[in-house]
Amino acid sequence: MNILPDSRYERVHTGSAIEIKRLQLLLEEKDIPSIVRDDNESAKLGGYALGSPDQTRLLVHKDYLVTAKHIIQNALNSFEDNPIADESLERLSQEDSQKAIINKITRPKDEKKRPEISTGRLLFYVLFLGYSLWRLSPLLSGEELPLWRIVVSGALSIFCIYMLVNYFLTRNKA
Repeated sequence: MNILPDSRYERVHTGSAIEIKRLQLLLEEKDIPSIVRDDNESAKLGGYALGSPDQTRLLVHKDYLVTAKHIIQNALNSFEDNPIADESLERLSQEDSQKAIINKITRPKDEKKRPEISTGRLLFYVLFLGYSLWRLSPLLSGEELPLWRIVVSGALSIFCIYMLVNYFLTRNKA
């Protein structure tokens, strides 16, 4: 059965993600190309949950179909003949969880430097500060200005002053 029309891959088994991963590893040992299609995981990554976790599909290239089916059938029979006891599974999961220690990677404090402001940007802040103050200069002679002009020019002036002061303070510390 083809999942996609005119596909070079065909479905050889459907099962749980763990079982499919184990079968895929067996096929990789025999140099048989395979693809895992997990619609449930794709749905989770897409932001909606549909499907069943036991509906993961293993697809094999058509050239290796007969060999892959034979390997998979033998492996599935082996799985059924040699089941793992619940105690063994519990012990294995405990061992794996103890090995999985996540180390937090941090950089030393000296490496956390802020990028330098270019001279062009520094010049821009100085010129923009001068322009904003020039736009507010009629207030000094007693003229009335629209409120929006005062707010915008004042905010831009404060921002430019903040950036310039911040630049010169951090430059002196380094």
